[in-house]
Amino acid sequence: MTREIIAQAIHWSTIIWIAGLLNPLMIVPQLLKIVRSGNTIGISLGFFSILCGLQSAFSVHGFFIRDDLVMISNGLAALSTLATTFVTLYFRRP
Repeated sequence: MTREIIAQAIHWSTIIWIAGLLNPLMIVPQLLKIVRSGNTIGISLGFFSILCGLQSAFSVHGFFIRDDLVMISNGLAALSTLATTFVTLYFRRP
């Protein structure tokens, strides 16, 4: 059995499409919690910086390999991570 047959049997394209949607949405609960509470204790800007860099790199990778799902999913994820970073910085300002 080839990997293509296995992918077809488990509907891999549907699974990865759903994962592609979840990628940029995974940080939204954190963003909403910060906006609603204004509490940024425990938020690591170093982590968010690294995460945004990785997501951006994979978005560019998607561009270079001509994979729209990888490019768009990671690009949107980087934007949502960047938004969370800016909201965190806003609430931490003196």
